[in-house]
Amino acid sequence: MSARSMIAAAALIGLACAAPAHAEQKSDPFAQIESLLNPKFLLQGVIRDEDVALLFAHLRAALLASYEGREAPPPDALKQRAEAIGDELRARGALAGLLLLMAFEAAAKQAVREALGDAPAAR
Repeated sequence: MSARSMIAAAALIGLACAAPAHAEQKSDPFAQIESLLNPKFLLQGVIRDEDVALLFAHLRAALLASYEGREAPPPDALKQRAEAIGDELRARGALAGLLLLMAFEAAAKQAVREALGDAPAAR
């Protein structure tokens, strides 16, 4: 994982740790993570203009190569970026999944407390 991925992961973990405390203050434990699951947030800083240009350059080369009856293997730069993008999106997806799981847990605990008529338990 790159340094940038580590920083993003640390930030999301920090938010994840803060979510349960805020979940007890708000009745909706999903309120905070909704913005984190926004595709703009998840993809921000991952896919760049250069990546799109690499992809379309390969698509043009592949189209011309198919016209000539041959294959156009993807360039190494495209393979490397695809791998890096995949790694980053897997990390962000795992963190988003953990945040959702924490929200589900908070909601389930709240539902149990309400069903039993108990006050919120102190940790």
